[in-house]
Amino acid sequence: YHLDFDDAYQYAVAEKHDLTIVSFDHDFDRTERGRKTPKEATL
Repeated sequence: YHLDFDDAYQYAVAEKHDLTIVSFDHDFDRTERGRKTPKEATL
């Protein structure tokens, strides 16, 4: 997915624990899990 180290680390943890990534970082949009913005996560 061409993520930098900190994004890749967060992605790996989310994948391992079946978590949703909540972030403003558009890099996660290129991944299978995707992401939610903080606003989307609070709805």
